[in-house]
Amino acid sequence: LARLNFIWKGFINMPSVAKFVIKAYPVSGSFEYLTEDLPDSIQVGGRISPHTVWEYIEKIKASGTKEICVVRFTPVTEEDQISYALLFAYFSSRKRYGVAANNMKQVKDLYLIPLGSSDKVPHHLVPFDGPG
Repeated sequence: LARLNFIWKGFINMPSVAKFVIKAYPVSGSFEYLTEDLPDSIQVGGRISPHTVWEYIEKIKASGTKEICVVRFTPVTEEDQISYALLFAYFSSRKRYGVAANNMKQVKDLYLIPLGSSDKVPHHLVPFDGPG
């Protein structure tokens, strides 16, 4: 990540679980709208099953009219790392993904997918189109 510039910096907030400062780094897709559209604070509104997300992603890919962007979130400070780990554990232990509750212009849906450092990238998201 050291060679990549972050495309967004702000908060991720899931009330009663965690709130922390995060940077988003590009992985795949086009980021111009994403950079403009993400709010100062991403509000996590709830949980969703991975199966539901992947069914939806497959429909989007098949339509050919929408874009899928993948970013990697990285906490800014050591204190943020602790809260980041809490949110990661919250979703991982429940085998769920996070859903952003913000209303954005260009970004229709935003999911937080807890992916450990040794986990494989879900096949629905590859091949990557971008810096990887």
